[in-house]
Amino acid sequence: MTARSSPLDTQLTFVLLQLADVITTLFAIARGGAEGNPLVAHFMLIGTVQGLILSKVVVLAAATFAIRTRRFRVIRWSNIAFIAIVLWNVGIIVLLALRSHPL
Repeated sequence: MTARSSPLDTQLTFVLLQLADVITTLFAIARGGAEGNPLVAHFMLIGTVQGLILSKVVVLAAATFAIRTRRFRVIRWSNIAFIAIVLWNVGIIVLLALRSHPL
């Protein structure tokens, strides 16, 4: 038997990861980082926060479609991808902090 999260847990995790992505992205950009995703970077031409919100509207619309069509596996795989993205953002934040305050 394998442990599998419920669709509601998967969806909540997805939303929380989106929030973590926005927060860590804004934090990194405020410290001199740059957006690495070309599509999101293009959205950010209208403004950093506005572009991030627009990108999340697009992502949430795609997730809503996946949920409505009962493709929960897509959300689970997206969660794995966004865990990696948030960890990447945290790594960038650490590197930027080390550059500004060398040991």
